[in-house]
Amino acid sequence: MKAIISAACAAVFLLSGCVNNSAVLTTDKHGKVSQILLKKSTGSVASDENLKRVVVASFYARISNPTPNRRYVQPMALIEHPTVESYLREDKRTRD
Repeated sequence: MKAIISAACAAVFLLSGCVNNSAVLTTDKHGKVSQILLKKSTGSVASDENLKRVVVASFYARISNPTPNRRYVQPMALIEHPTVESYLREDKRTRD
């Protein structure tokens, strides 16, 4: 359920008009996505992986026949939400 909510939230942000991040998708010689690089991390490995899955799904929904050996840039709008990692970082800072 959490993955569905994360995917839905990411999709809403991808479709909104405020761009503050982007993903670079690289295709291999067969036109399949071989690499995804986020310009800016969300601060959470799990959130980044969820976002990458949403980016790939929306990429194939918009580009049905990707060109082989090409880089595509997909702009994104993200709202930063607190993550477990951000709470751990804050807790570590307050102890120091």
